[in-house]
Amino acid sequence: MKALLTKRNSGRRQRILALLLAAITMACVIVSISPITQRAQAFGVSADSSENAALRSSADVSQVQGLLDDIFRALRTKYSAADLQELIDKGISSDPTGSDWYILALAQYSRFDTLSREGWYDFSKCNKALAEAIALRERKPTGTEIQKYALLTLAMGYSIDGFDMTALSDSIGSQGIMSLVFGLHLMSNGVYFPEHTAQETVKELLSLQKSDGGFAISGDYGDVDVTAMTLQALAPLYQFELTRKPQSSAGFSEEVRDALIAAVDRTIALLSSRQMSDGGFQSYGSPNCESCAQVLVALSALGIDAATDPRFQKDGHSVIDAMASYRLTDGQFSHIAGESVNINATKQTCYACVAYLRFCHNQPALYDLDAVREKHISDVTPTPTGSPTDPTPTDSVAQPTPTGGAELTQAPESSVTPSPSKVPDNEGKKSDSTKTPAYRIYGTAVLALLTVFAIALLSIYKRLTKRNVALVCISAAVLLLLLWTVKIQTPKDYYESIKVSEEDADGTVTLSIRCDTVAGENGLPSDGVILASVKIHFRDGDTVYNALAAAAADAGLPLDIGGTGSNAYIRGIGSLREFEYGSLSGWMYYVNGDAPSESCSTRKLRDGDVIEWRYTKNMGIDTE
Repeated sequence: MKALLTKRNSGRRQRILALLLAAITMACVIVSISPITQRAQAFGVSADSSENAALRSSADVSQVQGLLDDIFRALRTKYSAADLQELIDKGISSDPTGSDWYILALAQYSRFDTLSREGWYDFSKCNKALAEAIALRERKPTGTEIQKYALLTLAMGYSIDGFDMTALSDSIGSQGIMSLVFGLHLMSNGVYFPEHTAQETVKELLSLQKSDGGFAISGDYGDVDVTAMTLQALAPLYQFELTRKPQSSAGFSEEVRDALIAAVDRTIALLSSRQMSDGGFQSYGSPNCESCAQVLVALSALGIDAATDPRFQKDGHSVIDAMASYRLTDGQFSHIAGESVNINATKQTCYACVAYLRFCHNQPALYDLDAVREKHISDVTPTPTGSPTDPTPTDSVAQPTPTGGAELTQAPESSVTPSPSKVPDNEGKKSDSTKTPAYRIYGTAVLALLTVFAIALLSIYKRLTKRNVALVCISAAVLLLLLWTVKIQTPKDYYESIKVSEEDADGTVTLSIRCDTVAGENGLPSDGVILASVKIHFRDGDTVYNALAAAAADAGLPLDIGGTGSNAYIRGIGSLREFEYGSLSGWMYYVNGDAPSESCSTRKLRDGDVIEWRYTKNMGIDTE
């Protein structure tokens, strides 16, 4: 009996000691790691990316239909709608400008959605709400906004007679390439402009083709989003010219026909070469969902099966696989992998799925509007009191992502990240301070006390064996190694660490931050100056991002950084963030007056550079 009690007591002491050591180890690990987590959160880095795990399956009709069903399910849940018709009546109609591209997706989905219903969805409430929203807008609509709302009105099955046709005509080409793209979509759907023809518009678009075969809003090289959106507008004309008889009186002149076919073929080859190993695409150096969506719409319009065409298969992955990887657990989509829900990414994915399903169902392309083609247009268009003729479009046009390109007609929504910038790793930067951080000193002391305490407990409970002592010492050594190798910084310390003193500098640049396009709005400076020109010292190898971070530290301006690592970009400076003034709005940077086509984290600084960060509402067109 005595031996049994001794054994039980010994077992109890071992359990207590094990629990104590586990608690000590857990406490030390939490102390060491929690500041790192806080730092990551401070810079917009999510510690949990499981929500964005890639959805891997074969890229086929069922997969894309599943993605679309998930988006519709999330929207129905948001608006407590039993079906898609109720979603249109209750949800889309409650905010038609914010739901703009869902209108296109639903309108082009209804006719071939034989599983859910036959016929047309009723957009009467939505059309009335859109007209009223346009009339109530204080800001004069931009050219691409007018074009977008005209397209959506036609897609819903209503006449655009209530629009100011002079303003609509004047909009074509008024805002660069995207206003040509949208204008061409309108022409392809039968809208007549006395001052413009499809042939002349195509010639003007082709004149904007870059040397690499792509298209872009600015810069010398093609952007994936803008390139894909341009292809979407050229696709129906390209398809027609490929199949028409040479002697036919219809169509373009032989010169324009040949130029169109050659340009589109070259652009398709460029997109194929730009596709990444996971099947995805990037814009402004950032892989993103909207770029995938825009390419999927373009390929579907061109009659190219994105799921099987060998030109668009990379390491066994298609663009559909890549787009699906941005799906979140609730069925919506993120702009950058690892981020939270992004409205533009979800809208663009929605109509991209519709575009692919139309292709699979042998239906015309997404922008070949069913209502127009099948003469389902109502002559009765609600005319709101105010300004029925100049519909003010919604702030975001369907777009691939600013990331580059466009969601203007698809403006880059994502993607509209006008100048997404990668955030470089600055851990290796020299620090002006050589003082040992206090947390390491105190942490070492606490760890030493805990080690002594653990050994004392072993002694008290007569468990002071070599094995147990070795276990305690090894645990302490591992924790000590973590403490002295992992760098823990507050956001303030981080920014301070990347500043360069005049003595250590290899050069100096001038940097300013302006918001002239929205000056005086929502409490922003009336003169548009967020940060007047300041001198920033830099070391060789530093980038535009380093200069911005240093300037923000001095001025006390918070930076909102999206994405992680090489996929990160500048979402906001101070209180002004991307997409606040439309899907094409966001921050762009200029060096010596030019807008580089590379990310700010890769653009190296040169002595004497003048750097300007400008807020744009239209992908830089309004800041030139």
